[in-house]
Amino acid sequence: MTVAVTLLLGAAIVALAAPRVLRATAARAADPVTVIVGWFLAIAGVLATTVVGLLLTTFPRGAVDTPLAHLVRRPWWYAVANAPDLLVYRIAGWVAPVLLVLLAGRLAVVAVREVVRARRQVGATLEVLRVLAETDRCPAGGPPTLWLRSDRVAAFSYGGHGGAVVLTDGLRARLAEDGVAAVVAHERAHVRGRHHLLIAVAEVLARAFPAVRLLAEAPAALREQVELAADLSAVRHCGPDAVRNALMVLTGAGTPERALAMARDAVDVRLRRLAGAARTPSATARVTRCGLLGTAFAATPVLAASALLLSLSVLTAAAAALT
Repeated sequence: MTVAVTLLLGAAIVALAAPRVLRATAARAADPVTVIVGWFLAIAGVLATTVVGLLLTTFPRGAVDTPLAHLVRRPWWYAVANAPDLLVYRIAGWVAPVLLVLLAGRLAVVAVREVVRARRQVGATLEVLRVLAETDRCPAGGPPTLWLRSDRVAAFSYGGHGGAVVLTDGLRARLAEDGVAAVVAHERAHVRGRHHLLIAVAEVLARAFPAVRLLAEAPAALREQVELAADLSAVRHCGPDAVRNALMVLTGAGTPERALAMARDAVDVRLRRLAGAARTPSATARVTRCGLLGTAFAATPVLAASALLLSLSVLTAAAAALT
């Protein structure tokens, strides 16, 4: 029981503290992919630790055969320790799996509802756009580009099977050729990097468990990071000046909810990054940073639980020495 409780406490500590650490990391990190990996592995670590903690609660035998028994050192505590079939342990053994089923059920219901809603909305929108727009096929086999006849300057994309990049003719009138190419590269980077899926997963978790700070703050933070990642991809193809000029001309107002629009999220942050040294990190540096940061965040809940257990052991040893 003590191990289960400490695991759950460790997960709770990380769920509260990790967003602040991740935001601080994002402010300093040159590579947004590293931050994205950190967010998702922190989420995975918290979820896995919570599940393991609840599962361990279903095995109450030896539940108080822990340093707590030495700390309390009372006859009633030893009586409880030697009564693993006590009602409280039976209740714990039933409550944990029921809670797991309820949590999994809520996640499944929210996920199915959001998937059905997204497919309906995106499918209907793309069907209309394909009728109204002029289509350019990507020679590399990527998503097609749909050009809408409009003086408004807008660019957005839809991911998934049948996804597309949607641009307006106003781009050609307001931007030079390299600026248009930067917009196309940016939106194709979203589709190629499955950024729409990443945001969708984060939003499902946030809607399913809005009380968990780590999950609630993930969608907004990840939207900023996927835009930065797409900017880096566009910079690699067209240069920072073209991307910066496109951001200053484009507007994200009025773009569809399910789409990722180039100039809707974190524009000020992205312009500041582009004003600096916006260079794409090497593959080796990216893998190394992702591995180190990801391992740290994934293991943090277990490490927090281990620290709690170690602290408890030290306290019980000190208490035993004094008595």
